[in-house]
Amino acid sequence: MSNHKDKHKSAKESVENSKSIVIKLGTSTLTHGGKKLDRAHMLEIVRVVAKMREAGHKVTLVSSGAMAAGRELVENAYSLPPVLSSKQLLASVGQGRLIEVWASLFAIYNIHIGQLLLTRADLENRERFLNARDTLFALLDNGIVPVINENDALSTAEIKVGDNDTLAAITACAIEADQLILLTDQKGLFDADPRSNPDAKLISEVKHIDDKIFSLAGGSGTSLGTGGMYTKVKAASIATKGGVELVIASGSDPLVMLDLIEDRGEGTFFRTDASPMELRKVWLSSTTKPSEAIVIDDGAVSALKERGSSLLPSGIVAIKGEFLRGAVVSITTNTGEIIGKGIVRYSSGECGQICGCKADEIEERLGFSNGVVIHRNDLVVND
Repeated sequence: MSNHKDKHKSAKESVENSKSIVIKLGTSTLTHGGKKLDRAHMLEIVRVVAKMREAGHKVTLVSSGAMAAGRELVENAYSLPPVLSSKQLLASVGQGRLIEVWASLFAIYNIHIGQLLLTRADLENRERFLNARDTLFALLDNGIVPVINENDALSTAEIKVGDNDTLAAITACAIEADQLILLTDQKGLFDADPRSNPDAKLISEVKHIDDKIFSLAGGSGTSLGTGGMYTKVKAASIATKGGVELVIASGSDPLVMLDLIEDRGEGTFFRTDASPMELRKVWLSSTTKPSEAIVIDDGAVSALKERGSSLLPSGIVAIKGEFLRGAVVSITTNTGEIIGKGIVRYSSGECGQICGCKADEIEERLGFSNGVVIHRNDLVVND
């Protein structure tokens, strides 16, 4: 990660105090509370992005709105059956319209955009993830604004699982952004639901995300999008662990972004962790959902959780599923609790052969040794 960062450091520091900013625009922001794309409001967003670029900042957009755009073009959009294929249909029709609108609006300011459509598979496969990262760096280094969206037309899981808040957080970590701004239909995170409680107070700053913070976030907000405040807090957890500050703010007045990048303005600021994760660990913790698992004993659980140790074969009691060396697997207790994930140095068959043995016995059993089963640098343990 550090080598790649150094490679792009000169471009990032070409203007004093310049920042790398990722802006996630929810459907409710792009429609401005309506049912169709609000082009006048989108132009205001583009105007602010142009001002940011004039100040020397690099800007990446993560744009929802494909399905909303599709509803403009599909006559029977509101009578389609509530199934995944209907969402894919609207996204397929609407994505072209959405990117066309963005391109025409940015062209007013002589700014070119580059489209990236990603699926979960692109993020879970590390090589494809790094390729996408390299493309983003290339676009930014050449003065082009990346516009990212999940490829909902090809998604096989429910679209909510691959929400753009999470995609924006992973993107921000991947390009080592300074700040991620989530624009939505709320001013930020409140201590109660402001739509039903007039006394709800805006939380201006969150230094640590815990269960209490998650409990303040409800389900999805409007019916047009797929994300709610919960997904935004989840995104904040990913971003801040990766060293990226995240802000949730209202998208009703795009000018607020000029204040947010100066650490002021109305919104909820989620501060970064004191010791951010390396990109590899951010990727591990946020993008992969393996079904294969290594079951470990209580002693190994303590070693991983309390001492930050690597996983040794002596602590393994069982293997679930088949996997090759280099795969990402879950790490579970005897009771089935998932305590983390990691990249294995042995196949499932090899893990089965060294299960319960000491580290110095690995070569005797396999004829070779790759050291520990999962190195601590390739391991993420749940809080």
